[in-house]
Amino acid sequence: MPSIELQNGSEILSLTLRKADDNELYELVDSSKKCYLKFKIKGTDYEIKSHKSPINIEDEDFNSKLDLLVLDIIEQEQSGTEFETDEDIINPYNPDDIKVSPKQFSLKLIKEMVDSKDLDLNPDFQRHMVWDAKRRSRLIESILLRIPLPMFYFSEDKEGKLAVIDGLQRISAINDFMNNKFALKDLEYLQDNCEGKYYKTLEPKYIRWFNLTQIFGNVIDPSSPYKVKYDIFKRINTGGKPLNNQEIRNCLASQGLRETLKQMVSLKEFKKATDNGIKPTRMDDEEVALRFILFRRLMTEDKKIDKYNGYMDASLNELTEKLQLESTDNLSIYITKFSIAMNNAEYLFGSKYAFRKVKIKDIQPNAWKQLINKALFVSCSVLLADYDPEKVRRLNKKEKLLKPLAEAIENDNKLWSYLSYGTNGKANLQYTFSCINKIITEHLTK
Repeated sequence: MPSIELQNGSEILSLTLRKADDNELYELVDSSKKCYLKFKIKGTDYEIKSHKSPINIEDEDFNSKLDLLVLDIIEQEQSGTEFETDEDIINPYNPDDIKVSPKQFSLKLIKEMVDSKDLDLNPDFQRHMVWDAKRRSRLIESILLRIPLPMFYFSEDKEGKLAVIDGLQRISAINDFMNNKFALKDLEYLQDNCEGKYYKTLEPKYIRWFNLTQIFGNVIDPSSPYKVKYDIFKRINTGGKPLNNQEIRNCLASQGLRETLKQMVSLKEFKKATDNGIKPTRMDDEEVALRFILFRRLMTEDKKIDKYNGYMDASLNELTEKLQLESTDNLSIYITKFSIAMNNAEYLFGSKYAFRKVKIKDIQPNAWKQLINKALFVSCSVLLADYDPEKVRRLNKKEKLLKPLAEAIENDNKLWSYLSYGTNGKANLQYTFSCINKIITEHLTK
């Protein structure tokens, strides 16, 4: 969960964002849950409802921090899912495990490595963050002017193949240019000789200069732990807006896992069950699909989630690493089970309400549609993945589990709290799974 730090005398006051109990206001609270500010978001603006010292709503620095916080909230809500609390780092790696070696590559070699798939440009990730034509052209012009490029970072796997950690857009632009996918435009210094030219139509001297240009990269050794690669990626990535955790996982994941997640979120059953409510822009959709795989595996092992350690991001990172060698074929069972789960959830809860933290008032006609709650998503989907959809539809009326869910959230203060605060905690998810399982057991005709 985002936070704001304020000077309070000689101390620093750290205030964390949370959703108020009425679900309409946001609050900034300290570690003891004391509220210092309440505000409501209205479109792309916000309205402060109340505040107390040391907050000064006339202070320019505070307003700048609050503006950024509101932008984060708006972006998250546009993704279709609720905010979640940030997690502490567990089991930090030993700095001695960091093994990085400097290397040089010619652009001609880079192109050959991409073509032979020895250098992975991860097109699934690339589609979300593609440079415009002007920015790509200016990069190519810099190369033709023999201006050194900033350092690149790569991660090497045990087979000697490389993945781009920092510099993805630059290498993608170089590769696209060498594949004649765009012509140079809006150049500053080489307009007379290169404006409007494709790679293949450049003068021979420029092609030679381009091909022989050397780039410098730091390559992370394959013996380095996944945590090291993940942390380096998070610290040094310079591609504009900082990447979120799932975007980083996607860059480091195997092709098999990336393809599996892509197929899962492309299912019409997923889009229908969520009412197209989870947006792909920052890979929120693939993150909930990965959560499904995580808890599906836990439930398959011993019918409960007791082995979950309460740290969601760390668990998803470990799963991503564990599945490095799994092929799409071996992971296809999760696509099948995910499809079944989405089919059942849409029928039993309704697409407007499935996976959402609804009370009785929220399931009335014309009620405001709630955001998707990830704890409800993972518990409902995992627990419904083994029921035959045809049998479910034959023996149960549509939206049969909706009212029992709304009543449970309405009347069980513990469930409401666990779905609202610290939602990824072990106790929170154990209790949520228990409540959803009870609803299914008591109300679903099997």
